[in-house]
Amino acid sequence: MHILLIDDNQQLFEVLKDNFSYVGHLLFYARNTKEAFDVLKKEQICVILLDVRLGEENGVETLEKIKKQYSNIPIIMITGYATVEAAVKAMKLGAFDFVKKPIDFNTLCTRIDSATENLKYKEENKKLIEKIKDESPILASKNYEFSNVLNTAKKLAISDISILIIGENGSGKELLADYIYKNSNRISEKFVKINCAAFPEALLDNELFGHEKGAYTGAESDYIGVFEQANKGTLLLDEIGDMPTTLQAKILRVIQNQEIRRIGGKTTKKIDVRFIAATNKNLIQMVEEKTFREDLFYRLNGGLLKIPALRNRKDDLDDLIDILLTEISNNTKMPKKKISEEVKRVFIDYKWPGNIRELKNALLYATTISQDNKIQIEDLPPSFELYGSKNLSSLSIIQQREKELIKKVLIRNKNNKSETAKFLNMSRNTLYLKLKKYGINSDE
Repeated sequence: MHILLIDDNQQLFEVLKDNFSYVGHLLFYARNTKEAFDVLKKEQICVILLDVRLGEENGVETLEKIKKQYSNIPIIMITGYATVEAAVKAMKLGAFDFVKKPIDFNTLCTRIDSATENLKYKEENKKLIEKIKDESPILASKNYEFSNVLNTAKKLAISDISILIIGENGSGKELLADYIYKNSNRISEKFVKINCAAFPEALLDNELFGHEKGAYTGAESDYIGVFEQANKGTLLLDEIGDMPTTLQAKILRVIQNQEIRRIGGKTTKKIDVRFIAATNKNLIQMVEEKTFREDLFYRLNGGLLKIPALRNRKDDLDDLIDILLTEISNNTKMPKKKISEEVKRVFIDYKWPGNIRELKNALLYATTISQDNKIQIEDLPPSFELYGSKNLSSLSIIQQREKELIKKVLIRNKNNKSETAKFLNMSRNTLYLKLKKYGINSDE
């Protein structure tokens, strides 16, 4: 790591240079602002150590000048006891931290490690923001009801108000939460998610609040819960309707007071978190049944967003299919496929109980099975066999196609059952069952 020391005390430089060399770091030296900029132009500096008192110059003013051109480089101020006030001022102007003289080298190394970790996090977060903004607009909609939901979500996103998202399984609740985060003022901070239905009560309590070392048998170190992990950022409480009632009161206090206490802890910690909750349950009914706290419902329901089911937004189906087929092609490296008109009619008639998730899974299955550049009825998942088409008597479309295929193969093989079963990759018993099921007279 390349570190720059800006200090008029060359003796300090010599001492630190030797110490840093032992831990694998390279220390550069500048006595004033001009020399500092000369080094910054030539070297890839990771961290700057800057003395508050810089000879005839003011270190705080030097900090301001450097931050204007090199805002991404963390700066740690070096201060004597008499200049702590100046160091605090420097922190307000963008310094990452400060160390007091005489310098303890281990403390200095800890500060540097923290500074570089913080920089690494910001760089990763910047890449994530760019990725989020570049992702395909799967939430764009032609549907009037869902368009209103998206418009409302975008308006609510810029505030810190708690938001409750309600929708069926697979309808895109997590995607809508991502959309809110993307359009919020907290996009540069963490977005933490937890599925409240994925943990038993005791473990969920631990995941949310964390614990102190020794809080219970097996707690051999401190554990930071998701509330603390999301500090300054956004937290998605997914499947909030499945949260045990005993935990609901604790969640309410966290949201109200913005403070938590770890399991086994003796002190409370202040947090600053924006809450988004999501559920597929009817929380109003649960409130009436006393299985969900009314006060928590209203605390979460700062803004309510109801996602319509896919069966109620069929006008988005064409766009969703195209977007999902593109995504599947990119992820699997398989050529992008299209759907046949017959499949399109089935999709329009189908009720989609699993919503967008079911649509994506169906397209992934069909893309994998299909041997053509166009997805046909026979490429759809077996679950579609249970769906009866109103257009084809009592048989589903897939069953009708299977019946036609068996008849054609029988004719080709001159009603030879063994050859027909072999060609269709099924046993003779299975073939006889299907002949009976479809009413095919193989002796014609």
